[in-house]
Amino acid sequence: MRKCSPISVLVLLAAVCATEVVAIRPALRQDAPQGRVVGGALATAGQFPYAVGLVTHTGVIFTGRCAGSLISANYVLTAASCVQGATSAFAYLGGLRVDDQPEQGRERLLIERFILHTSFVEGGENFDVALGRLPRSVSFTDRIRPIRLPNRRQVQATFAGQQGTVFGWGRFGSGISNSAELRFGRAEIITNLACRLSLPTNTIGDAHMCTDGSVSSPCAGDNGAPLTIVDADGI
Repeated sequence: MRKCSPISVLVLLAAVCATEVVAIRPALRQDAPQGRVVGGALATAGQFPYAVGLVTHTGVIFTGRCAGSLISANYVLTAASCVQGATSAFAYLGGLRVDDQPEQGRERLLIERFILHTSFVEGGENFDVALGRLPRSVSFTDRIRPIRLPNRRQVQATFAGQQGTVFGWGRFGSGISNSAELRFGRAEIITNLACRLSLPTNTIGDAHMCTDGSVSSPCAGDNGAPLTIVDADGI
């Protein structure tokens, strides 16, 4: 069984239990409490109003579970590797669970249209980004709200030394199944030089972003989750 690496290389929306993953800019978010996804803390209602749980299917066959972020009233941003080959996915918004148990404020919508990055190659690590179009516009509430994306001044930022937060429904320990409830964790974003020294056999490019996963690390089932930070204005 593969364990989560102490150094996590994160894609904007593809946080996985591996180190050979392409990374791009993180999204921005409010509040960033302490914890970790692997063995980490449970989220509270409304803490991550942009969190989306995705349960994918090919026909009637269940194919996987991952995460995403609400970026508008109509679209969810996730990893292409999460939805490639899927014919549909149930998107869970505004809640902490991705199952059939009733939950106040949660919506479950069926996504039947996915837009994968045109340069993404199956099994590859680059351009692992996809959009899922919701069947209708969602109304924003205290539990459902789009994530704040990076602005132009942050395009070249490295965010090194800042605390990043990741959430998901992935495994939270070795030999443990995926979490039934949303979990979150924090980790410091490190320089690409430090990342290259820690992962000498990996190709770490300028477009990558790494975190020190010794305290917090995403794992299987967190695929598609964002790495988020608190901006200078506190949001």
